[in-house]
This record gives sequence, C-alpha cells and structure tokens, in this order.
Amino acid sequence: MTDAVLYRWKLKPGREAEFETAWAEGTRRIHSACGSYGAILHRGEDGLYWSYAAWPDEATRKTCFTNHDWFSQDCFKTMQACIAERFDEMRLTVAEDALTSREAALEVPVLTTDRLLLRPLTLDDAKAVYPALSDEQTMTYWSSAPLASLEAVRDYLSWNIHSASVRTWAITRPQAPDDALGWVILLNRRSGVAEIGYIIRPDATRRGYVSEAAGRVLDFGFDKLDLRRVYADTDPDNTGSIAVLTKLGFTLEGRLRDEWETHIGVRDTLLFGLLKREWKTA
Repeated sequence: MTDAVLYRWKLKPGREAEFETAWAEGTRRIHSACGSYGAILHRGEDGLYWSYAAWPDEATRKTCFTNHDWFSQDCFKTMQACIAERFDEMRLTVAEDALTSREAALEVPVLTTDRLLLRPLTLDDAKAVYPALSDEQTMTYWSSAPLASLEAVRDYLSWNIHSASVRTWAITRPQAPDDALGWVILLNRRSGVAEIGYIIRPDATRRGYVSEAAGRVLDFGFDKLDLRRVYADTDPDNTGSIAVLTKLGFTLEGRLRDEWETHIGVRDTLLFGLLKREWKTA
C-alpha cells in the first residue's frame, strides 16, 4: 500500500529561496535513486514549509535512507542550515489517491544464454559499469558525454531502473553474476514496437557478449512481448554498433540528417529495423 510522510519546517529569515532550491535537488536525488513517487513542497500563510512525500511502501522508504547517507550531501546540508525549527514528521497511509496516476517499473525477467546471465540492472551495478560510462572512447557516440563520478552514474542508471517504459538487463557471466559488464535495454515506443540499445565495458569488448545478449533480449521481445518490430539508431561512424546490428539481422532503413545534438556536435543517425518474421526466419 502506498505510504506518505508529512514534514514541516520553520526557516531562518531570508533563507527561503536557498531552501527551496536545495529541497528540489534533494528530492530529485531521492526519487532518482530510490524510486519514490516524489514530493510536493508547500508554503503556508504563517510562513511554515510543508512537504508531502509519497512512497510505494514503507519498506522502500526505509531501505532508501538506510542505504544512502543523504545528509552528507551538499543540498541536504544546505537545507539543514536554512531550518530554524523542525517539527515531528508524520507518517501517513494513503486511503484514496486522486493525484495523477503513476506507473510501476516494468518487470525484467532473468534470461540466460550459453555464456551469459542477463538479470535486472540495479543501482548497485553503478561501480561495475562506471568504466564504460566514464570512458571517452566508449561514450564517443553516446547521446551524452562521459560521466565524471559514481554519483552521476547512479543518477543515470535510475531512469533505466525505475522507468515504466523500459526494461534493462545487466550483462553478466554465471560465475560472476554481480559483475555487470554492460547492459541491454528495450524501450517500449508504441504498441508492438520497441527500441533496443546496449553498452559494454572496455575490458569486455570483442568477445561477442553484446550480440549474444541482445539476441536473447530479441527472443524475449518477439516471443514473450509479441513485438512486431524492434529498431535501433546509431551514429554513422559507430562501426562497432553497426556490426552488432548487422550480425543480428537488422536492415538499414535510412539516414536521419542532423538528428542529434551531442557532446561531439550535431550528428546524423542511421536507423536500423528488424521485424518479427525476419527474426524467426533467421
């Protein structure tokens, strides 16, 4: 059952704007890392601030604050510095909810291949995949620049993990299931159509792991999700990605000019597609 917590603070004079900015950043981080439903900040006529935070359940909230040292982070330190008086928090159980509906994250089943174990990606994988997301060469044709910190990687992964339109599998080996070599992602785009993407650590390249893992995800997508089409887009100079898609049987369907603006400039993209009947035939 959905749970909520009500907070109330009295601020030091003149610290309102500073507090609101810090609160917004802290709330974004908690939502991103832990899958909360977010929060709302109100200011009363008496000048007191009220915050209502919603959670899937109390266990999720407790785990979030047990596993993260939030109050050592700058935005939370700023919040504390702005507060003159803190009132007791109130835990609430939601009886009726008329707010905008919130979709749960998609279920990601464990999949296997001859050499690999594909399991749901988690925030605990941030350290393992950091060498990929921080590597300049690996990220050359990515939509964003290399990430500079482990915290930034966790922030980046949270969307893959908590989204209601994405399934993300960590690529691991059965003998080392906690060591994520990279991931394969399947994004729901519309009924019967999904987009596939992938990334691999520099130390795990040139072993066929990406095509093997992506092939198993395609099996799942066409067989279990009954997709009719899966597509991918990639930079025209990304020869490694193009090789994977070609190996899997994707067809080059076109070139979109000046499609992306990235850290290396405005780029064209190549669009590849694969139909269910083509996959079955192959």
